[in-house]
Amino acid sequence: MNAASTAYVTCVLHDKSYIYHFTGVTSIEHNLTLNLEKDSAQGTDIVNGARNQADQVSLSVVETDVEHSPGWSARMLDAMAVIKKKRILCKVVTSMAAYENMLLTEITATQDEENQFGWNGTLSFTEFILVPVTSGGGGSGGKKTNTNSSEKCHNGCTCCQCNKQVQVLTPFQQMLKS
Repeated sequence: MNAASTAYVTCVLHDKSYIYHFTGVTSIEHNLTLNLEKDSAQGTDIVNGARNQADQVSLSVVETDVEHSPGWSARMLDAMAVIKKKRILCKVVTSMAAYENMLLTEITATQDEENQFGWNGTLSFTEFILVPVTSGGGGSGGKKTNTNSSEKCHNGCTCCQCNKQVQVLTPFQQMLKS
């Protein structure tokens, strides 16, 4: 098997960079979608009802000790499980595109008679969309900036030019804070 290097994953943990190359990548699925709101008026306003969904990438991988050393495939599965469990943001690089701020959301792994000394499965990554927060007056607050023109800001408008200062934390930031 020599399908390696068609995709790889990088991440940073405890100020150390890691790069994970797989024994083989048999397929890569890219899912880039735009959600159109059903309530949007048709015509020129349809763009205001369109929102980008988080990008998704699924890697079908094969890991085997035969190409490496005994225990290699188990260590790779364990490394992917740690990335998922600790919710570590990754960069997924494929031959078609590179995706930043990706979370490993699902791992499937099967060991069967075709791969008795390893596993084959799917690693599913979903983009974590960061909410930019700029510092506002007073030093401790921030104002949510609008990265998607059809999203409503904290006052219900779509301009996001309001003067009200609020601290906006994403669920990921809230989890890290607690």
